[in-house]
Formats: sequence, C-alpha cells, structure tokens
Amino acid sequence: MPARTVTRSHHRAQSSSTMSSHESSDIESASPTTARPPIVKGVDSDGEIDEEENLMSVAGIVDNARKRQENVAAQYTSTTNSGRYPKRKRGVSPVSEIDEEQEPAEDPIESDADDEDMEDAGERASPNESSRASQHARRKGRPRNGATDTAKSSDKTASKNQPLNSRKRARAGPEAHQSASDANALFEAVKDSGTALEETAADWIQSYEKDNIQAMMEMVNFILQCCGCDSSVTAYDIEDQDSVTQTLAQIQDVFGKKKISDYPLASKRPEFKKLRSQLIEFFGAIIDKGTERETLYEDDSLMENIQIWITAMSSSTLRPFRYTATTIGLSILTALCHAAADLAKATGRSTKLLEKEKSKPRPAMAKVQKLQGTVDGYAQKTETLENLISDLFDTIFVHRYRDIDAKIRTDCIRELGKWMQTLPDVFFEGAYLRYMGWILSDANGSTRHEVVKGLTKLYKDNYFIGGLRQFTERFTSRLVEMATHDVDHSVRIAVIDLLDAIRAVGFLEQEDIDAVCGLIFDTSPRVRRAVVGFFMENIKDVVNEKVSAIGDVDDVREYLSGEVADEADDEEGNADESTVKRSWLTLKSIVEVLESYNPQTLGNPIHVSKMELLIGGRTDSRFSIAGQALWKATQLPSWIEIINYALFDPSVSVNDNADSIGYKIKKEIALTTQEEQILLDLGIGAAEVSDVPAENLPDKRVKRTRASEREDRIKEISEDLIPLLPRLFKKFSTDPETACSVIRYHNFINLDVYQQLRQTVAYQDIFDAICKIFKSFDDASIVREFSQSVLHAQSCVYLAEIIESRLQDLQDDLSSTFRATVKGMENDLATAVFNKDTLAAITSVLTKLMHLSSITDTSEILNYAPRDTDISNLRIIMSLLERIAAPDDNEVDVLCASVSTLRCFIMWRVKRAIDLKSTAALPEFMDALEEITDSFERVILSHAPLSLRHTAICAIIDLMVSVNALVKNEKLDLTGIDVVISPKLQKVIMHVFAREQRAYAKIANIKLVMPTEAVDRAADDAGAEEENNEDNDLEALSSAEEDEDEDDESPPEEDTNEVGTDEAVPSIESEIRLCEITGKIVIGVLTGSMDPKWTKRLLQNSKLLGVGYDQIVNELRKKDEVGSGNRKE
Repeated sequence: MPARTVTRSHHRAQSSSTMSSHESSDIESASPTTARPPIVKGVDSDGEIDEEENLMSVAGIVDNARKRQENVAAQYTSTTNSGRYPKRKRGVSPVSEIDEEQEPAEDPIESDADDEDMEDAGERASPNESSRASQHARRKGRPRNGATDTAKSSDKTASKNQPLNSRKRARAGPEAHQSASDANALFEAVKDSGTALEETAADWIQSYEKDNIQAMMEMVNFILQCCGCDSSVTAYDIEDQDSVTQTLAQIQDVFGKKKISDYPLASKRPEFKKLRSQLIEFFGAIIDKGTERETLYEDDSLMENIQIWITAMSSSTLRPFRYTATTIGLSILTALCHAAADLAKATGRSTKLLEKEKSKPRPAMAKVQKLQGTVDGYAQKTETLENLISDLFDTIFVHRYRDIDAKIRTDCIRELGKWMQTLPDVFFEGAYLRYMGWILSDANGSTRHEVVKGLTKLYKDNYFIGGLRQFTERFTSRLVEMATHDVDHSVRIAVIDLLDAIRAVGFLEQEDIDAVCGLIFDTSPRVRRAVVGFFMENIKDVVNEKVSAIGDVDDVREYLSGEVADEADDEEGNADESTVKRSWLTLKSIVEVLESYNPQTLGNPIHVSKMELLIGGRTDSRFSIAGQALWKATQLPSWIEIINYALFDPSVSVNDNADSIGYKIKKEIALTTQEEQILLDLGIGAAEVSDVPAENLPDKRVKRTRASEREDRIKEISEDLIPLLPRLFKKFSTDPETACSVIRYHNFINLDVYQQLRQTVAYQDIFDAICKIFKSFDDASIVREFSQSVLHAQSCVYLAEIIESRLQDLQDDLSSTFRATVKGMENDLATAVFNKDTLAAITSVLTKLMHLSSITDTSEILNYAPRDTDISNLRIIMSLLERIAAPDDNEVDVLCASVSTLRCFIMWRVKRAIDLKSTAALPEFMDALEEITDSFERVILSHAPLSLRHTAICAIIDLMVSVNALVKNEKLDLTGIDVVISPKLQKVIMHVFAREQRAYAKIANIKLVMPTEAVDRAADDAGAEEENNEDNDLEALSSAEEDEDEDDESPPEEDTNEVGTDEAVPSIESEIRLCEITGKIVIGVLTGSMDPKWTKRLLQNSKLLGVGYDQIVNELRKKDEVGSGNRKE
C-alpha cells in the first residue's frame, strides 16, 4: 500500500488523484470571466469595507467553533504578571515549568533509512500510553475555554446584556491594564532581535494550556500593538466570538481618528527594523511548539480564536490592521505547510514500517497494532492540518491576493510559491497555479517580479515539470509580452530567466524563442546581457542542426578538428588561408540568426540605422552593440578570428567532389554580402570588449585603471589590425554597407601605432581608400563615418600634413563634380527644371560638400570661379536658394545642404579673421554676409517646408552669434555691424518654434499647460512697435501654418509591420529637432541677437517636454531668476 500523503481539504476531496488532471480541470473549467487577470480590489482607508466578505468569513469560523464547543467560559481573573517574557538571548535554554510538567514527544523524523533504526523510530513515534493518559487527565481537568461554573456563567450573561458604552468602559478596568502589560511584554520580547523566539513561543503555549482565555487575550492585544494600536481587548471580547467584528470596528474607529500613517511593520525606525521577520518567526514557532506538544491537534479553539481575529483584521479598511493581520496569517499558513510536509514524511515512514511488518511470515501483532495506531494518529493530525490550511487560504489569501496594497499582493504571491514547493500535493494544482498566472498582469512591478521568481523555481525543479504544461500553454504569450515590453527592466530580466527554463524543458515554441532572442538588440544593456545565455542556447541548437545536415557528426567534428586535411589545400600550399576553423560554424549561425532579427529583413519600412543617424557623433551599429553583449558574457572566437573568417574565400579550395565533407562545410559557411557586413560589425564589438578585472581595486582607482588598460588593449589590437586593413579595404570597398563597417575599424584603432611601426606611407593608402569610398557612395552612414575618420586622423599631429593634402584634393574633386553637374545652368538655376538624375547628382555633391565643410575650411574652394566665367561656387549655391519661390518637396534635401554649406562658409571666414587678427577682407566679407542672411531670411519667411525653414533658422542664428563674437573681439576694431535679428524675423522664428513644439507634444502624447497660440500672442503684445503691414503678413503666414498643422494631425495609416523601434524613431527625431531649434534660440537670447522677451515663451512647459529640453532652457531660467531678484531689490 503506497505511503499516505497529505491530501486536499474536505471541500476539495472530490478532486482527481493525478496532478495533470487536477490542473487541466481547474484551469479549463474556469469561466472566461474568472480566467481574466484579477482586478486589484480597492480596500483602503478612503474606501468602503467589504462587509459581506468580512462577516461571511468570520461567521463561518464561529459556526465551526460552536459545533465543537457549546459552552464558553464567562470570566477569568489573570494571575500572570508583565514580566512573564524576559528577554532571553538565543542559545540560552532555562528550565521552564512546561519542561518539568511534561516530557516533549520524540521526533519520529530523525530515524535513519536502516531497517532496524526505522523500526526503532516507529516505536519512538508511538505515543507513550501513560504519557498520553496523563496529558488527557490534565486536559480533562481543565475546561477548553476556561472555567464554566454557574456563577461565572451568570456574570457572563449579565455582562453580555450590558449596553455598548458600559462594555467600552469595562476595557479600562484593571483587567485591561493587566492584559496591556502582558501584551507589552510579549511585544517587547518579539521586537528584540536577541530574544529566543522558540522559548517565547513555548512560554505562550504553556500559558495557553494553563488558561486559554487570558493567553488568547494577550495574543490579540499583542497583534493590536503590532498594528500600532494602543487599544486592547478584554477576556469578555475573547469569549464572545459573535462580537469580534463589532469590537474591531470600535477599535478601528478610535485608531482611525488618530490618523496614524506609520505603524511598526512599515516603520523605518531602528527599533522596528527587524520586527517583521521576528513576527513571522514567532508565529512559525507558535505552530511548531503547538504541533510538538500536540496542543494544536487536541485544542481546536487555539487556531480558531487566532483565525477569527486575524481574518477580521485582514479585511479592515485601515492598512496597518490589514497588512499586519495578512502577514501573520500568511506566516501561520506557511508554518502549517511545513508541519504538514513533515507529517507526510513521518506518515510515509510509519506506513512503510507497517507494510514491512505485515509482509513478514509471522508478524508481531503487538507491533502491527502499535504501528497502525501511529498511522491512524498521523491521519487524524493530517486532517486537522488540512482543515486549518484550507480555512486560512480561503479567508486570508483568496481575499488579499488582489488587495489594493502592492506589498500585500506581493507577500501573498511569494508565500503561494513557497506553499507549492513545500506542500505540492495540496497546492501544486491548476486551481492554485492560475493565481500565479493572473498576477502576471499585476500593475505593480515588484509583484510581477515576485510571481516570476516563484515560477522560475518551479520550472527549474524537475518534480514540477509534468504539471506545468497546461499552465505554460495558457500563459506563455503573456510571459513573452513581459520579456519584450514590460516597463520594469528587472521584471524583464527575471522573465527572460524564466523563459530560458521553459525553453530548456521543451515547452517553448520557436516563434517565442525568436521573439526573446531578438532582445539581443534591446536598448537596455541589462536586458542585452540577460538574454545572452538564452540566445547562445538557441545558437547551439542551430549549430547542431547544421552539423547534422552536413553529414555524420563524428566526421564533421573530425574534419573541423584538423585531423583530416583537404587534398586541394595540400597541393596548392595554402592550408593556412583556406583551412576552415571549427568556430566558424558558430559564427555563421550567430550571423544568420542576427540577420533574421534585423528589422530591414523583417520588412520594416524604417531601418534601425535611421535612429542611429539621429544621434550625432560616433555611434555603434546595432550588430556591434549585440556583439559587445555576446562577447562580454560568453567565450566566443576572438575578433582576429572573426576578421580571418570575413576574409576567407570559400571558392579558393573547393573540392570537385560535391559529396565530400570539406565541400559541404565550405558551402555551408559561405557568407552573403549582408552577412559579411554583420560579421564585420560583430568583430568591432568583440574588439571593444575590455576584460579588465576591477573587483579588487578601490573605487577611486577603478575608472583610471580601466581607462589605462583599455588604451593598452587598443594598442595591442591596433598592432594586429593594421596589417589586415589593406585586405579589408580591398575586399569590402565595393559595397556601401561593408565599406562603412571597414571604415569603423579604421576609426577604432590607435593611429599612433602607424608611427611606432614606421608605416606612415601605408596609412596614406588607407586614407586614399577612405576618400575613394566617400566619393563613390551617397550612403548617409558612409558620410557620417567619413567625417569621423577625418576627425580621428586630424587628432594625430604627425598625420596632419597627409590629411590636409588629401582633403584639398577631395575639395578640388567635389568642386569639379559640382560645376560639371550644373554646367550650362549657372545663370538660370532659380527657374531651371531638374530631371531626377540631375537633382540626385546635385544633392549628392552638395551633401558631401556640406559634410566636408563641417570638418575643414572650404571657404577658398567655395569662392573659386574658373577663368572662363566669373560665377563662383558660392554664387551658384545662393542661386539655388532662390528656388524657394516655387518650393518643391523633392528639392528640400538639396536646399538644406545649400543652407548648411553657406553657414559653414561664413563661420570659417569669421574664424580666419579672428585667427589672423586682420580686417583687410572685411568689406568683401560684409557683402557676402548680407547676401547670405538675406537669402536665409527669404527662406524663413517663405512657405517652404518646415524642415528647410528649420535649417535656415538654425543657420541664421549661428551666423549672428559668430559675427557677434567677431565684433566683441577687442583686437579687432569693428563698429557699426548689426548682430541683432530683426523683430519681424524673430516673430517668424518663434512661430516655427511653436510648430515644432506642438508636433513633438502630439507625437509624445504631452498635453501642454497653455495653448501655444495664447503664449505667442502674449509675446507679440510685448513687441507692439511692429508695423501693421508686417503684422498682416505674419497673420497670413500663421494661418497658413495652422492649416498645415491641421493636415499633419490627420490620423496616420496603420502599419502592422511596425515594431517598437519604428514607433520610437519619429518621437526621437521630433525631440531632436525641437531641442536643436530651442538651443539656437536660447543662444540667440543670451548673446543679444534675439529679444529677451522670448524667455517666458521658451520656459513655458519646460518641465513637460523632457529632460533635454529643460536642460537647454535652464540657463535662461537662471538669468530670469537673477533679473527678478534685482528688480525686487
């Protein structure tokens, strides 16, 4: 006969015996309404108490108590004093009265697996008959709930008939003060972290066995004190179980009027720091001592009374009562689960001994009867614990797991996970697992995190795997959603670990695996690091599939280990260059998987590189960032091996025999152009990973040491990379994506190593290759990386001459290309009609000239005019801006490039004048400045697209600020130069600013505090000196802009292919544009080029528009505060 285990409570006894059937029926039988995630129930001080829930739970307990107890003691006179619980330090075990009165029962769980020892253990487990009789005699002589003589019973009746106010006054008598003193002693003992709580619990059990009414009164007052309540109950309140709800209502009414927000379990005061853990341990010890002395089994009123009070408190509208009672109830339930688990083990051992004895040819009947009595006794105890566990779960957990307080919800779900592990025969069923699934949708991050941790423990234990299949099928989609979109990064990381455990047992579909692996590109470094393990396990599966597809696994591994050489390699003598490395299959798998997660491959209309381009300066590609995460967390091939793989040509030594292992392997590892680009980016990420140990270094030295070690590491990498750069440029310069990746390698290395290796001449060829790539492609990424490479090269002094020479040649080439493109149209560029190819050519060359002007002085080449004509490049570019009279959306890019190039021309001229400290060329410069500013002003005042006007505004403010710096230079005697933007133009600039602000607020779902138009009118009133005709023009322009805004506000078409990155790009782009124009206006106000009256407009809504915007206008805020202070003085 199998060992008896702890079963379900009496109201669940009809459930089936197997785990899977329980789970399936419980989960699937739930109606659609109950299967939804739970709604957090509002129970707080400002809400109404759930009277039905409170009364039903308490009334049910009272009814059960009355069935087992007909008469209740009337009154009890306390004989204890307040010093009954002295502070005993842990480890000190003084002899107590209870030890003298009764010997503790020996623990049957300590028996060994040996047969003889197990038999002895069974004998020890059987209770001693004389001891059992003496215990029964003592309990028989003591009433279950106190004395029940006639006089006291009449006193009880009289007391019960007293009015409510007289009952209140009774609490103030000596008995109440004595109880409060005892409760205070118990509270102080539990609060002290040095108290031996097991002994304190034993003392209370001893006092309960002597007088249960007084001990229970002391316990309830102790619980009230843990809630932060000074009120107390009397013996009458303990006896009259019907008045529990009414008594608590009176206590809560008094407590609520005090408006106490701090209570012991939530207090941050030092004396209460460990109270919660002490309280949990104390009630656990109460259960342990109660089961050890069998008081818990023989006296039903012990747990009934405690349960009545904590159940009523757990439904209180006051958070201190509700949280404290729930904490106590959960700790008691956890202790009961441990007791039930220990009892189940003891039952199993005793049952095994009984079956063994019965199987003997001549069993000892006395021993059989003794063991049978032990098993029967365990069965009765098991039933008692089952009832207690079931009642507490139904009255505490079921109502509080959806409490409005996140702490209570978190505690409930944490304990439920413990109960499943401690007592799986009871709690590991679908009826309980569904609570875990529902809490996955909780509004609080900590609660979601707690349930994920509990589920992870279950999935990592093979014992529970079989019963989790139904749960997995139902809630996997929610788990994947949490891993990819949860707002709490800690929750996402925990869910990734959980999904990895689910994947390990084979419960995760490939679609879900791909969704989680895609997090290797997540914007959070923590999430990227967390998903590496999951990602690499998927890679192992992919590699195994590839090996199986090639041929026999042992043959493939033997070939990759180098034990089998390729005959063609030996004949040609190129074994080193054409030998396939074992790690290349892994690299190939990583590249393929990463490419499958590429948004461009998945059909996204916006590539992630667009977001990368929005962020100025040097940026890593998404594959490089993923490579950093992978190579930091796992042992993967080095960056040098990645480059060797990228340079490998599988066509060099392919055997004619298509069935050979070598041929199949080399065919399998062949890379496409896109895969080559990804592999090169991974190499950059691997090279940037620093392995500097910093755990043993003081905090002040960590940063400095890491920086020094990183420099040394980059120098070592540069020494190995420099010989490979020519081969990389030679192979990958024909494709824009791979060429961009190769330029990143140049920008990564330390160029000083060229001088140390005396290979300066070799660097000239490298830079020539970079310039050739720049001229050959119009790709925005290449233009950006070229600018970075020039700045990187200019940082080396010994390369300055080489760089300057190459840049001059590049300027001449661009100038020649530009003039050849517009040849024959120099005089009518303002009205000429461009075909598609001509417009693309002009846009390409001007864009490159713009980027080149941003990093080097191109003013000479812009002023250049051939001998056969007097039209300079500068004049041609200014002629292009005249096309705004009939704006075309297709020409926005070329016009923006023209504006930026002209801006750079003026700024380089200003820098040259300051450096040379000369005003010799001032008349020519002033003429050019006036013409260019007039062109910019016409663009701003036109109906050109917003992006073009935005560029012109930023350019004209830059020009005014630059000229202002020139005028304020003391070494240059310059007077009479106007550096203030006209009031009319300032109004238009602020109108464009308002449009940018509204556009960003709409995308980011920000509700502005004031309507933008009202603030604009307030600013316009400050400039009432403007002429009426100008105001009319501005009103017409503003009306046109408002019409455009209404068109922009039309709902966008839905795109089912969009992902989070695509949704983020417009928001980031709009925020960058707003911050850019705001920064320019702020600089204009601070330098005097714009009127300070716009300060109020710029500060409006600054706290709502993001941290970046607020930091930009912060200088204006400081200046405005200083000005306000001076005016007050």
